[in-house]
Amino acid sequence: MAKIKEWPFFTEALTVLLLPLVCGFALAGCKVKQQRTIEVSSKILNARTADFDELLAIVNQYRNIFDLKSSSMKVTLTLGKWESGSQEEYHRAPGYILLRQPSSLHVVIQNPVIIKTTLFEAVSNGDEFSAWIRDTNKVYKGLNSAKELVSEDRPDGIPLRPDHLYEAIIPAGIDMTEPGLRISLEESADKISKYYIMSVYTEGVQPLIHVVRRIWIERSQLAISRVQSFNESGRLTGDIEYSEMMPVDGFLLPMRINLDRPEDGYALALEFSNGSWGVNSELDDDSFVLPHREGAEVVILREK
Repeated sequence: MAKIKEWPFFTEALTVLLLPLVCGFALAGCKVKQQRTIEVSSKILNARTADFDELLAIVNQYRNIFDLKSSSMKVTLTLGKWESGSQEEYHRAPGYILLRQPSSLHVVIQNPVIIKTTLFEAVSNGDEFSAWIRDTNKVYKGLNSAKELVSEDRPDGIPLRPDHLYEAIIPAGIDMTEPGLRISLEESADKISKYYIMSVYTEGVQPLIHVVRRIWIERSQLAISRVQSFNESGRLTGDIEYSEMMPVDGFLLPMRINLDRPEDGYALALEFSNGSWGVNSELDDDSFVLPHREGAEVVILREK
C-alpha cells in the first residue's frame, strides 16, 4: 500500500518552486509594475461641455440650411450584406450633389476614367424619385417610403434610395413638440474623443419605448460625428459617420461621410473637397428635375 507523504514533503516542494521567483524579484529590485507615458488625444484634452439646450441647438442647426451643394464629390459604393459572405465594391467615382429643404435631392455619379461622362443620375422630391442608369439607358421611378422595390429586370431589388443620401448629408433635427417623444442624454469616450449621446425614443405599447435615433456629438468641436437609426424592432437600419469637419458659412460640414445601411445591404463612402460646399445658394426648381434622356425606357418600380 502506497504511503501518503506528510506535510513536510509539500513544504519542500513549494520551496523548490518559489525559490527561482523570489530570486528573480530580488534581482529586479522587486519591481512588479512599470510606468509608461501615454499620449492623450488632443480631442480629449480639448473636450468642451454643453447642456441639453445647447446640444439640441447643435442638432437642429441644419434647419437653417435651405439648400446645399457640393461641386466636387467622390463616391465609393459597396453592395452586399456582410453576413452573406460576399460583397461587391465599385471603383471610387467623381460626381456632385444638390440638396434643398425639406426633401429635394439631385445627385450625379460620373465615369472615373472618361471625364464628365455621367454613369448614374437621380432626382428625389418628397416621396418620389427617378434614377437614370447609363448602362441600360433606363429611368427607374419609385417611392422612397417603399420597404423593398423590384422590377422585372431587377428582381433582387434596388437598395439605394435618394432619401438615404439626403438624411446622411443633412441630419434631421429633433422636434420637441412631437407626441410621445422621449430623449436621453449620456456621455461616452474612446481613445480619440469624448462624446455626448442623445438618444431619441417614441412610445410603444406600455411599458415599451422604441429607440429611433442615437446622435453622437464630438465634444472638441461640439459637432455631430455619428447618427444611428433604428426600426421598431430595434434593428440598426442606418449608421452614418462624419469626419474632418470644416467651418462653412457658420456651419460645420463634413469632408467625409460613411453611410452604412445594413438592412438594405449597401454602404457609401463620400469624400468632399475643401471649398466645394456651397450653402444657401438659392437653388431653383429646375435644379431638381431629371434631364430627358433620348430613347430611355421608363421602368416603374413596385413594392415587393
